[in-house]
Amino acid sequence: MDRASADYRGQAGCLSMTEPFRGSASGRSRQQLRGRAFSRVLRDVYVLEGRELTLRTRVEAALLLFPDGTPCTTTAAQLQELPVQDDGVTHLARGLRAPRSERAAIQVHRLALLPDEVFELRGMPVTTGPRTFADLAATHPLEELVAVGDVVLRRWGSDAVAEAVARSRRRPGAVLLRQALPLLDAGADSPAETRARLRLHAAGFSGLRHGVVVRDVGGGWLGQPDLADEVAKVALQHEGAVHFQKGERQRRKDLDRDEVVRQEDWQVVSSTALDDAKPDRLIAKVTSAYVRSAKLWGSQVLPPHLR
Repeated sequence: MDRASADYRGQAGCLSMTEPFRGSASGRSRQQLRGRAFSRVLRDVYVLEGRELTLRTRVEAALLLFPDGTPCTTTAAQLQELPVQDDGVTHLARGLRAPRSERAAIQVHRLALLPDEVFELRGMPVTTGPRTFADLAATHPLEELVAVGDVVLRRWGSDAVAEAVARSRRRPGAVLLRQALPLLDAGADSPAETRARLRLHAAGFSGLRHGVVVRDVGGGWLGQPDLADEVAKVALQHEGAVHFQKGERQRRKDLDRDEVVRQEDWQVVSSTALDDAKPDRLIAKVTSAYVRSAKLWGSQVLPPHLR
């Protein structure tokens, strides 16, 4: 072992190789803590050099400073792998009378949590999916909120989500939360699917739903598009980045899937990130699909705004 390695091991001592620690409680001098053996996560909180600073590490570090805190809002959503963006801040609920945090990387929320609004996630107390969904209504726009709600609805069920909304009637974002509740659909598999559904329904294409199975004339299963109108025989398939990242084999599979459905006289619309970024483009493509379908099945399959 060379001298540098020996110094490193000596400074690390018997500290856990996985947990953040308080510098002031470690028995080490400021000079040692500033050395190459350690990395600072927060003021007075360190980890051994080389440890990946994951979301969980950041939360563990914050809880060393505020042990009475419970990860909430955006942080709770990320820990549960809900579709929200990382804002670089650790959000902790500490009760209605908690003092404000002056630390740039930590935001303390004065939230009262009931026992059934907290659960243990891999050894860490976190606000439940329904409570997290309700809290996010104060900071997130409708489309993002519904994308989170779709996942929470699938995991926790409609009763738990409805109860969380009812409890939030006097909190910030309550109006938006009530607006989002009837828009939720557990059938969405991605935020892009959620956005497409919301935008198309708002444009008048309310017949497009998740979970519609396309069958052949004998009743055999052919596919289950992301969104489909079984009356008009119009289907939407969103081709997310994962479809392209999996390579040529996946792309061929997707093309074959759509062709099989087209053979049963369905109009299949493929959408990509371009359509996600430009909703008018998606609406135009779906409108054209309905017009083509009407030529086969009659104008009665058109939504009211196209008749």
